[in-house]
Amino acid sequence: MNAGADRLRPDWSALPLLLRRRIIDAIGGRFLADTPAQSGFSASYAGVVTTSKGSAFVKACARDWHEDSLHFLRAEMQVLAMLPPPLAPTVISAVDEAAGAALLLEPIDGHHPGDPWSLEDLHAIAETLRILSTTTAPPGLVSAADGMVPGFTRWAEISTDERLLSGLPEALRDRMPDLMIIERDFRDAVSGDVLVHDDVRADNILIDDGRAHLLDWPHARRGAAWIDLPCLLPSIEAAGGPSCEEAWAVFEEHDAPPQAELLPVISGFASFLWYWQGQPEIPQLPGLRAFQRAQAIPALRWLAGLLSQDQDRAASR
Repeated sequence: MNAGADRLRPDWSALPLLLRRRIIDAIGGRFLADTPAQSGFSASYAGVVTTSKGSAFVKACARDWHEDSLHFLRAEMQVLAMLPPPLAPTVISAVDEAAGAALLLEPIDGHHPGDPWSLEDLHAIAETLRILSTTTAPPGLVSAADGMVPGFTRWAEISTDERLLSGLPEALRDRMPDLMIIERDFRDAVSGDVLVHDDVRADNILIDDGRAHLLDWPHARRGAAWIDLPCLLPSIEAAGGPSCEEAWAVFEEHDAPPQAELLPVISGFASFLWYWQGQPEIPQLPGLRAFQRAQAIPALRWLAGLLSQDQDRAASR
């Protein structure tokens, strides 16, 4: 599974000259080199910029490149200003000009998990999510319920879209009334007061000396504990790692709840993936729909299995 869009991000030299100057001024010294990063789904520049005085990991977007990418970059600036260290990357500087915006972070010398997935990396991520799920969200963050609805509640729409409905596994098509009942509980299931990242996946994680650092925070929410977990596991299975069920057992060793407690979130994320993978491509982000489709397959399989277990338990009573 490709962890990024099917094209290269913009080059450093493509950024407006004024924005490049502001970035170099923030680091200090004179420009020496940049080492671009190509993963992720954004039309922004990303990479480590090195000067004669130091270096910074830079994310930058020109005003006229891609409206959503610029919006999310500015949103991340606001979120990182609220978050307590060391949960989030250390901000060196934030630049917001008429020409565009740039976020400068302290570089992290680590590796992205998943090449291949290892038990050690899963435990590192699980411990970071445990800390996240016991951290009170700072004031000012949008609630998960407000930020994730209607995006994660798509079963009603899927049920009336013959194209999407026909592509579902039969086990889920037959349970559509149950899925819509479960969907009613989504808002309550994600409501809470802890910090939620809302975009945890391999290319948004760097692991350094056994510690998992979460990157890319524009979607941070205030919500229920562990609701990042159902949204992470389908990407692990899709990338050749353990199944969602097998990986969940690792996270339970770090105090994650049983899967059944987060069934509305598991179901909601599956509906999110299946709905959006069927939407038109975004020209600036080629490969995004294929990426969502690759995760939807294990998410739907996982959900169908959980519903079957519920049915078997009910029948045995």
